[in-house]
Amino acid sequence: MIDSTTRGGGRITVDERADGSGDALQTVISDIGDLSIEAAVGDFDLATLLTQVPAPVTALNLDACRLRFHTQLAASVLELEATMFAVRAAAFAYRQAEKGLSEVFGGLLDALGYATGRIIAISLPVVIPVALVVGAQVLVVTKILDVAGLDDVIAKQFGIDLGKTKAKAKEALITFAFEQSDVTGAVIEHVLPGIVVGFLGLPPFVLNSEGNHTFWPHDSTSMTIWVLAGANKFGLLLPSDVEVWKAKGLTPPHKEPPRDVEDLFIREANCHRGADSGQVRIEEIVGPGGKTRYIVYVPATTDWSPKSGDNTTDLTTNVQGMAGNDTVMREMVRQAIADAGIGSDAEVMLVGYSQGGITAGSLAADPAFLDDVNVTALMTVGAPVSDFAIDSGIDVLSIEHEQDLVPDLDGNENPATKNWSTVTVDYDPDELRKVPELADKTDAELDEMFASAGAAHSSVAYAASIGLLLRGGNSGFDRFTSKNSGFFSGDLAKTRDYQGKRKRH
Repeated sequence: MIDSTTRGGGRITVDERADGSGDALQTVISDIGDLSIEAAVGDFDLATLLTQVPAPVTALNLDACRLRFHTQLAASVLELEATMFAVRAAAFAYRQAEKGLSEVFGGLLDALGYATGRIIAISLPVVIPVALVVGAQVLVVTKILDVAGLDDVIAKQFGIDLGKTKAKAKEALITFAFEQSDVTGAVIEHVLPGIVVGFLGLPPFVLNSEGNHTFWPHDSTSMTIWVLAGANKFGLLLPSDVEVWKAKGLTPPHKEPPRDVEDLFIREANCHRGADSGQVRIEEIVGPGGKTRYIVYVPATTDWSPKSGDNTTDLTTNVQGMAGNDTVMREMVRQAIADAGIGSDAEVMLVGYSQGGITAGSLAADPAFLDDVNVTALMTVGAPVSDFAIDSGIDVLSIEHEQDLVPDLDGNENPATKNWSTVTVDYDPDELRKVPELADKTDAELDEMFASAGAAHSSVAYAASIGLLLRGGNSGFDRFTSKNSGFFSGDLAKTRDYQGKRKRH
């Protein structure tokens, strides 16, 4: 059984439980206050006062009891008030402490990056000449080794294969980045902006800037925008218009709606697997009462070249999407929805893996898109979506491998809100080997599949993990499918597939 944690989706946090206790105490105090008033009014009841005349001693004893009652009642109310104040204060302190720890940690990383940037800037007059001399020597030696075949001699004499050594070093670096994805995300969010700001000689307080401005890098989004601007100067990662048309599906249409989260993801992965350019698929589902709903599957990356060609699911779409810009895939989804004739009152679920999750998440945070499309549910897998202010009326399920770098590229955790569940899975190749879906694979094929440094991001690994969690029971999955049951039942009336390509001017 693999391990997983679930955040958000209505799960009660420590501070929320404390707030609930405070509210409950407030109700009790109000009730006691009402009873105290009723008791005080009852003390002046005419019938009661008249009975005191023939029995004055008894009346004095009764008055003494009344006095003790009201005194103790007042003391109890004061004690409850103090307890309620302490509970509310504890909830506030918990939130502030959690926020403070995050800010302190982020501030330390900002400072580390800034100091590194200043050191680099100050050292450049010395570093550049040395780097040029050393670099020239390394280049000359490398050329000699290639021509003279000395790398073969080194391999024979010392048992060192230079080519394999270089490849292993690269693989080790990638493996570390993925396995320590939280650290890598923090570096992207804090250290890199700090280095740039320090290198430029700007004051360090600009790292505390808030908002979407990009005058200087201060977080992962602004860093992406700066990288994008630099790449555009060299003709890379350039945006474009898109041409969209109906296409034959990469896989045959299904006959029934998806059964569960696993089925939903498998259909999503099939929108790009083995394709040069991914496709948008729309399934039209008619419920028992005749209500029509739609599932829109948004494909993942198929091309990692920084130079954009015809492909719509390329690196350009990734970077443009992470920078918060409109992309050809966003436009493909919009045009596909329009062509499918989806009305503004029909419920729509968006599903996206990796780049598809970025596209789907950004659309779910776009007020203009939501004015035309009634998105009620969103599922993302292996996607960095925490920077998107997704509408609170949309029910969200995000699935991430703990060892997957991609969901951490935005440097933050997804919000833990009532409408947003994030299921984080401990990527465990030994457990994933046991899933029935991989039973036809040989040990050698499985070794190759899970040996890659980025295997934790593969759709095969995610499908296996989702299947294991589903069969073992997962509260996040159960909540999502239960709340959005209309998408998992009824009749699959029609399936539409759309392809697109970039238009060049």
